[in-house]
Amino acid sequence: MPIVVKDLSFAYGKGTPFEKKALDGVSLTIEDGEFLGIMGHTGSGKSTFIQHLNGLVKVQSGEIDVNGIKLTSAKRPKPDLKALRAAVGMVFQYPEYQLFDDTVIKDVAFGPKNMGFKKEEAEEMARQALRLVGLDPDEVGQKAPFELSGGQKRRAAIAGVIVMKPKILVLDEPTAGLDPYGKEQILDLVLRLKEECSPTVIVISHDMDEITRYASRLVVFGEGKVAFDLPMEQLFEHGRELEELGLEIPTAVRLATALKARGIDLGSGIVNMDTFTAAVLKKFAEKGVPVKEFCGIDWFGERSKKSGIGAADDNGSADIFGEGI
Repeated sequence: MPIVVKDLSFAYGKGTPFEKKALDGVSLTIEDGEFLGIMGHTGSGKSTFIQHLNGLVKVQSGEIDVNGIKLTSAKRPKPDLKALRAAVGMVFQYPEYQLFDDTVIKDVAFGPKNMGFKKEEAEEMARQALRLVGLDPDEVGQKAPFELSGGQKRRAAIAGVIVMKPKILVLDEPTAGLDPYGKEQILDLVLRLKEECSPTVIVISHDMDEITRYASRLVVFGEGKVAFDLPMEQLFEHGRELEELGLEIPTAVRLATALKARGIDLGSGIVNMDTFTAAVLKKFAEKGVPVKEFCGIDWFGERSKKSGIGAADDNGSADIFGEGI
């Protein structure tokens, strides 16, 4: 079942002189099987929004339906929060917020034990979850969580959530603080978990280049509202508005736009480096340049010795499309 959010509003310090509105009339539907990326500047309401999805933040105004569990401001009937949190797994930005037990195996096994599984069953589930996220339970299971590296901590925190096999996996900045290789490893892991464990994935990210490689849909928050909810190829037509919201346009889109301004139109649908590369290769094919020769081009400005194509202009730019790039 989809997640349906209707007219959700929330304010911190409500009724006090320090009241601050975090969400203002948010309505959103998240379909089964989506990989949804959520973006927005600091204070845009995105973290408050996702914390509503498993009841960490109580609804003040509006309504949420998650897998048939309704969350409203009404006191009765009470929602089944245990069932909700089994269905919606939440991974916080900092793994230190989730890792707390003496050993990794105990930490990951905490959820199953809390749900009534026997110690032996819970620990076997924990070992399976650790393997699923790429950690060897024999190697890390008896270590204290804070002995792990940054990437291992992130994986252990994810294992502690997916051990219950939630249908919906929510991650708040899962790659924060990691190096580029570590970021790619974590996001590749999230894709695998989507296929094998949690079919619906919701990720908050501040990195447009990163999230456009993985998400099937992007929603942009601004000032507590949904500012944009469009297909990605249409979203980036609103570059100026996105920049006003404190977001950067993906590198691939900026490159395609710059090329178009010089008369080289790579077509529509460019949202990330994969689609940009595909469009460039297509353009080469249209020009009759074999891919093998294309791969031999020195992009720093000198003609490739192998291919003998692509003259360099006065600025040292390879002239592949008939104009200096």
